[in-house]
Amino acid sequence: MKFKYFDLFTSKNDLIFRECEVCIIGAGAVGIYLASELSSQGISTVLLEAGGMECINSTDMNFDVSFEDELYSGATKGRYFGLGGTTSHWGGVLMPHTGHDIRKMDENTFDVWQHVVDIVSSNSESVLKKLGWNEGADFSVKNGQLNKIQKNTKISFMLDLILPFRKKNLAHLLKRLPKNNSKLTIFINSVVYDWESLLANHEESIQTIKAKSRNNKMVEIKADKFIISAGAIESARILLELNQSSERSIIKHTAAVGCYLTDHISLPVANVNKASVSRVIQYFSPYFSSGWMRSFRFIDDTFDYKIQRSFFHFIFENDSPGFSLAKDLLTSFQAGKLPKTKLVELFRGVFGLVQLGIYRYIYSVLYIPKNTKIHLQLDVEQYPNKENCITLGDKLDDYGRQNIKIKWHISDKDVSGANLISKNFIEKWSLYEGIELDILTDNQYLTKPYDAYHPVGTCQMGKCEESVVDENLKVWGVENLWVASTGVLPSAGTANPTFTILCLAERLSGQIINMKRYKIDK
Repeated sequence: MKFKYFDLFTSKNDLIFRECEVCIIGAGAVGIYLASELSSQGISTVLLEAGGMECINSTDMNFDVSFEDELYSGATKGRYFGLGGTTSHWGGVLMPHTGHDIRKMDENTFDVWQHVVDIVSSNSESVLKKLGWNEGADFSVKNGQLNKIQKNTKISFMLDLILPFRKKNLAHLLKRLPKNNSKLTIFINSVVYDWESLLANHEESIQTIKAKSRNNKMVEIKADKFIISAGAIESARILLELNQSSERSIIKHTAAVGCYLTDHISLPVANVNKASVSRVIQYFSPYFSSGWMRSFRFIDDTFDYKIQRSFFHFIFENDSPGFSLAKDLLTSFQAGKLPKTKLVELFRGVFGLVQLGIYRYIYSVLYIPKNTKIHLQLDVEQYPNKENCITLGDKLDDYGRQNIKIKWHISDKDVSGANLISKNFIEKWSLYEGIELDILTDNQYLTKPYDAYHPVGTCQMGKCEESVVDENLKVWGVENLWVASTGVLPSAGTANPTFTILCLAERLSGQIINMKRYKIDK
């Protein structure tokens, strides 16, 4: 690796100054992707990361969060800081938003979703190739028996892609940069805390930003362009801090920064009857293709425009010693840590590990024991609610920044919508007689109301008064600031958001590269 790397915490200098063309804040999935793309095309890039080499959660970072309503675990368990960010712990599921997310009757978000889906469609194959998948951007199911079930039930079957463990932490993209790349500089343990801007031509222009470590070592960055790619919650926080850095409003004063925080609510809605377990394993077990795992998900084709977007998938509750051992080992490697597996667990799991290997490399499927419990899981977006929001509190953290306050809750409307969606879906599924589902009661499935950690909505894209960024991800009112995070999506939709944001980042990197080429040609 030829890029320059600095740990601000251990720096010998109290203040470092750097100039670059593009400064990116946040070294999670999108930040690393953008830094890799831009620097490999000869654009001088600085990447700032609040955490260190080992990714830790927001509590360990001392980024305190206070809750004014329900506890939102997406702000605690769902956020990691360090090189790779949340990709050090995520499941690595890649799934695009599609035409299922475009609803012509929804005047507020129709244009935004149309735009997002178009970008995803245009950039999917390019993004997948850069992540290591060279088999095209096909997420459809090609199986005669399953296609027949789809037609009879009017339920779309789709296949997601799951990154191999060695590639789940997207920090690996940095290792693939060209050997002659000297355009990238990375600072870790660098928390952005101050901004300087200039008002010109009726728009603000960010001039410099400052970041510091826990021991008050500082770096000052002067750049032509700044990109915030720090996740939906942290991106909103940074924008709120930016607005407070000046007596005048930096961002368009009507922009709803930090508002409309929503997520997927994840609910088990039915168990697979014991008599149908073998058939579900036969048809819907995750399988391997070109070294990547693929799993099934289902979307109702005849949805009602008045209810939330959603998708379903089977959860295989595989608690065999072999699967548990494999999961512990691989997730430790993904997080860049040594596994803490006990000797007794190692011995118990060795045989199962061999079994997993045989099924993986001989049959190309994930081994699932025949006695595995299986349930049908619903992931449904919340209705956008302006009262669900992020604001800045009065307490200061170790870096002198105001803490985050989050007001968030699951509404009765969210729950009733989920009930209706699951009821309609199970009724359609029952048209297929091969798999029997035992419906769970409300009390049974509401014991685990959410765990998706897919925060969106805090920096919404659009053209309306409350929009924070435009269709090119540029912040309204600031000429050289962009936000590339899941916060720009208006709602969670029918897919995990990371792949969609990577597609938006691919388009943004192309635009910035073309800006430089045009400037040179001119």
